[in-house]
Amino acid sequence: MKEDFLHYVWRFKKLHITSLKTVQNNNIVIKNFGLYLGTEGPDFFNSQVYIDGQLWAGNIEMHVNASDWYVHHHEIDPAYQNVILHVVWNNDISVVNKAGKELPTLVLKDYVNEDVFKAYHQFNANPQYVFCEDYLHHFNSFDWIIWKEKLMVDRLEQFSNRIVAELKQTNNNWEEAFYRLLLRNFGLNVNNENFYEIAQNLPLKIIRKEQTHPIHLEALFLGTANLLSVDTEDFYLQTLQKTYHFLKQKYHLKQTAIPPTFFKLRPDNFPTIRLVQFVAFLFNQPFLFNLIRNPETICTNNHLLGASVSDYWKTHYVFGKEHVARNKTISESFYNLLLVNTILPFQYVYHQQLGTDVLEEVLQHYQSIAAEKNSTIDLFKKLKVSVESSLDSQALLHLKKNYCDARRCLSCEVGIKLMNR
Repeated sequence: MKEDFLHYVWRFKKLHITSLKTVQNNNIVIKNFGLYLGTEGPDFFNSQVYIDGQLWAGNIEMHVNASDWYVHHHEIDPAYQNVILHVVWNNDISVVNKAGKELPTLVLKDYVNEDVFKAYHQFNANPQYVFCEDYLHHFNSFDWIIWKEKLMVDRLEQFSNRIVAELKQTNNNWEEAFYRLLLRNFGLNVNNENFYEIAQNLPLKIIRKEQTHPIHLEALFLGTANLLSVDTEDFYLQTLQKTYHFLKQKYHLKQTAIPPTFFKLRPDNFPTIRLVQFVAFLFNQPFLFNLIRNPETICTNNHLLGASVSDYWKTHYVFGKEHVARNKTISESFYNLLLVNTILPFQYVYHQQLGTDVLEEVLQHYQSIAAEKNSTIDLFKKLKVSVESSLDSQALLHLKKNYCDARRCLSCEVGIKLMNR
């Protein structure tokens, strides 16, 4: 039994609402079930309940066990002082409010039809990659459009939380925060934390001082990443080593404790290549924050797609091993990943804090970008879920991680719709 089942029953009135009584034997009539926000604080706000003919207005809190009231320390939390009804599944203890008066308590299981409970268990009985995959065809395309847009807004809010936290770390330095998180995403899932440490050890103010010297930038990034300690006779490596040694002393730099990994990565995703691509990116976009400050250019900076690595890296993936020349420019698919995971979320937060509502514009940008390709998106495609743009793919990634994996089926529009069948 989970608390979200209680929320589901209450939100969608899946209980016998006649002849309700508290455990204190008081008659209950629900005038307003309240507003479910799914945020901190009581579960349902602005409820209205008649108890023995007396109208009470306030909040309703729900627990599987009545004793959870004390487990969660609600007795000392001012946010719960206006609870007018305690709804529980098991009334294992009497709960009193701050004034020492027993809270009116409703035992929900006494008023829920067995079929509702069976449907809940059946829905969760055979967990698959996605619990509801055998029933998804009942969720129509129009409902998907609405739900995916809500999921995308939720995902933007998650991005916002990370950006706001980074701003605190950088004393509200927007450009520094953007630089750190952009470099982090250049590392993709495998090396993102390592690349983030590189950005912390190599502040943007140093990059600006050396921005007109690509070799200096390569030495700074590869040296800070601890990727120059290679034992091979390579003239370019030796040049970078000498350059980094000088710059390290000049700026009192620290290296990352552990170099980024190459393990199980395709050569195009090697950390050496991603870092020198970042150098090319910086060289082509000297005023990095213009990507955020000027929203009309956010998806039209196609010259960034042509940001090519230096001549040495056109014939190398690692030091000392040469191959046939390739340009190794930033690909459209990789740039799209930067857009959806860093640039667009930053644009959303930056302009929001300036008091400009750009949500619709940002969502339109997501709709104009091709969907990502990964195993999760492939799964939803096999289940006949439409994936036409990055708005769809980003929404579905958010759905899988925050609802499916967490088994929050009764907080999900798909789960609710299927349960209501």
